[in-house]
Amino acid sequence: METVFVTADEAVERISISLQAHFPETVFAVRLEDPVTEREDICGIDVIWVDGPDRDQVEDLLDGFQGVSWDPKSGNLLSRMHHAVNTQGELVRVVYNIDYIFCDGPVEAFTQN
Repeated sequence: METVFVTADEAVERISISLQAHFPETVFAVRLEDPVTEREDICGIDVIWVDGPDRDQVEDLLDGFQGVSWDPKSGNLLSRMHHAVNTQGELVRVVYNIDYIFCDGPVEAFTQN
């Protein structure tokens, strides 16, 4: 079975497209997160929106882009593979170079009094 590796930049684009397709009335900001450690192999994405779907709806949609999962019993991060059908109708493994996706929304809009 072929394995397709998706870079973090490609994942940002795919996430943006998926969010727009599923929630067309909502504007999302999707960006690579600034590194929080010296390690360059840890990659996260921030997703922010003001109104529209609740956080659970967005997290459920974006779960398919996560490259790792956390086992709360052991505290270990485990790699995840996803499956898709390519344009030739063949099943392929898809591995996203994303360690986590942080969803921050819907954020209450700031208003001036």
